[in-house]
Amino acid sequence: MTRIFLLPARLCAGARRWWLASLLGTLVACAGAPSLAYADDAYTERLVTEFAPWVGSPQDTAVLVQSLQSGQALDPSGMAGGVPATGALGYGETRLALKLAQATLAQEGVTQPSGAQIQAALHGGTVDTANGPKVLPGVLPQRAQGLSWGAMAQSAGMSVEDLIPPKSTAPKRAAVKKTAKAKKKAATKPAAKAAGKKTKAAPKKPGK
Repeated sequence: MTRIFLLPARLCAGARRWWLASLLGTLVACAGAPSLAYADDAYTERLVTEFAPWVGSPQDTAVLVQSLQSGQALDPSGMAGGVPATGALGYGETRLALKLAQATLAQEGVTQPSGAQIQAALHGGTVDTANGPKVLPGVLPQRAQGLSWGAMAQSAGMSVEDLIPPKSTAPKRAAVKKTAKAKKKAATKPAAKAAGKKTKAAPKKPGK
């Protein structure tokens, strides 16, 4: 006789939290580039493309991304004015920090934030909402204190789809190399054919 064991609801909830945390860890690892990822322009461009509509401009977004990835305050008077409490972040963690900041502000009804509101969502501070001033703990300080990305994602109401990075529109390096090789091969074919024709065409002997 087969026995069916039903897990308590509390254990199921714990399993769900563990699964979400595991998924976040996998996404960070797959997205991931090391802390010095800010030196790679391709990663910066992906983040700028994704978050520029939310931040307001590609230039401001690039500065904000570089601030998070370098662990430095690059814009003292703007949204990148705070030193990340986490230190330098890799590509995957930078994206998660921005997504969490975006979701945190969206919960307060702020979808087109100012620089000060973005800084408050990332580093902590007070934002003006429709229901009055609200103190935000900040994504980066919470992470620095040991709070997991999964726990923050749950409290910000993020779905699994929100965590998955969008497909890059930029061509992959392998594809670029392949295209360059194909072009080079195509360019050498006419020259090779011309050389072959010259070799095959033997001079006619006198009297024939």
